[in-house]
Amino acid sequence: MNSRGSEKHSTPATIAGARRKALPIIIITLIAILGLSTATGREGSQQFTFEPTGRGLGPGGYPQLGVRASGDLFLLRVKDHNLWLQTSSDGGDSFDESRRVNDGGEVASHAENTPQMVVRSMREFYALWAAEDDHDHSSLRLATSTNWGRSFGKSIPVDPSGAASQSFYTLAVGADGAVYAAWLDGRDRGQGKSGSSALYVAKSTNRGQSFEKSVRVALNVCPCCRPSIAFTDAKTLYIGWRGVLNDDIRDIFVSASTDGGATFSTPTRVAEDNWRINGCPHSGPSLATMGGKLFTAWRTVTGDRGRVYIASSGDNGAHFSAKVEVDTNLHDANHPQLLALDGSVGLAFQAREASGENGWGKYDIYFRQIGQDGSLAPLQRLRHVAGSATYPTLLFERPDHLFVAWTEGIEEGQMVVMARGRLTAPKSSNTRQPTTGGDTPPVSVRRNSDKQ
Repeated sequence: MNSRGSEKHSTPATIAGARRKALPIIIITLIAILGLSTATGREGSQQFTFEPTGRGLGPGGYPQLGVRASGDLFLLRVKDHNLWLQTSSDGGDSFDESRRVNDGGEVASHAENTPQMVVRSMREFYALWAAEDDHDHSSLRLATSTNWGRSFGKSIPVDPSGAASQSFYTLAVGADGAVYAAWLDGRDRGQGKSGSSALYVAKSTNRGQSFEKSVRVALNVCPCCRPSIAFTDAKTLYIGWRGVLNDDIRDIFVSASTDGGATFSTPTRVAEDNWRINGCPHSGPSLATMGGKLFTAWRTVTGDRGRVYIASSGDNGAHFSAKVEVDTNLHDANHPQLLALDGSVGLAFQAREASGENGWGKYDIYFRQIGQDGSLAPLQRLRHVAGSATYPTLLFERPDHLFVAWTEGIEEGQMVVMARGRLTAPKSSNTRQPTTGGDTPPVSVRRNSDKQ
């Protein structure tokens, strides 16, 4: 009887019923295992650990950073309508006296219309700025140093044929050493929509000694939003900008060139934000490439709130993924900057804490890493020193150092602030709140002498 009873409980129908009853438990167990696996993966990957607070580096604003293989760190800043360069041989602990970079007239600089710098191997050092010729006209000039910034040759015009103002520009150097400058130009006004500019690019193949004839990339460009350039190889580059559509809609576009900037593809609209604004938001996109993908970051207004988003393309900018919000629970996020790191993309932007002073506290800088698959690491907060932190820039020094610099407004005018980060194995954490290096009070401003 016991034997027959055992056989009865072993029939196929009984086994199937037992399996159905056990299925929910199995699913829950699998979810738990997957969740543990995901958490372990996050904890096992490296993240940047930053200094507790930013460090004031002296008067000036709109910093640019560069580094050479020896570890020497370069800081370019705008002060009193001139460009000043400093060098640090101790990783940013201290900087030497300032050296003036620009020659001739004053440097025009405001909002995103600010000088650019690129430091490369083979002693190549480039600085690009807009020189004020008169009240209604500015032109781009490039200065080159071949002795690591100790001195600069006479600056040259990027496009001497330009009869209208050239502004809101970017500077990039390709894998083959070609130097590219892209900017917003007013020479074609009347050919596009009312109030818009044109986007031009020029290329130098002789280390900044001269530029080839400039190429128009697009009409109907928002006239005060900086464009951005990124590369996947020596001949393939991308340019991103904010375009002007019907009904004052200003969304982000990207175009690709596979012949070194001679021609460009039909522009792709990154996302249909349909941000309608009768004026220029002074906020352009930022591009970076990693693992064959093109990443784009930008600000737009959704509903009644300004947000920063990212999207990526795996087909040379022909199509983009759905946009992803990156400024979780923050207010007034703006001026995103992307940078390719080793195995990820770094993103820095300015924003306010929603919980501080009813959302009207001073701006801080926020940083987060983006995986090649688009995954987002937790936000990290880099605290201001004295004033609101604005217009961040970032520099990666292989294998494990990251420098983030920004401008802060103070009673005396402006000052440059920098925070340093190092790749570390992150501590275990289950919180999604923005992390910071600590709550150490802001350090005092360290003044550097200016050799003027």
